[in-house]
Amino acid sequence: MRISAIMQTDLVTTAPDAAVVDVARLLTERRVGACLVLEAGELAGIFTERDLLRLVATGSDVRHRPVREAMSTDVTFAPPDADLLWAAETMRRLGVRHLPVGEGGQPVGIISIRDLYAAAEAVLRLDPRGAETARGVLAAASR
Repeated sequence: MRISAIMQTDLVTTAPDAAVVDVARLLTERRVGACLVLEAGELAGIFTERDLLRLVATGSDVRHRPVREAMSTDVTFAPPDADLLWAAETMRRLGVRHLPVGEGGQPVGIISIRDLYAAAEAVLRLDPRGAETARGVLAAASR
């Protein structure tokens, strides 16, 4: 199975100068754990729940700080035709829960750990013989 089959394409995005409080509100409203930060249409970084927690843990008032100060900038892109097992292994190896999908700095989608679990469940429900594939995805995601 390819990433393009499960990726979310209704992307949650923001600009690097957006206030942390506004991006946190956006994450809450959209019920997602990550926001892609775009600058001139290209991926500049990703702001996740973990980034927000790290920022709040500093103890200072972070509400109006720009998201660029807290976003992760070392972001790995997954090509849309990448295999699901590759994505799960990559996410595990990098210790991330979200993986932007795209090429050449242009995001076209994103997958999350939640998407991997849903795909594994679907494989198990549709084809009991697919249990080995589902087991591989789940094992790769949880190592």
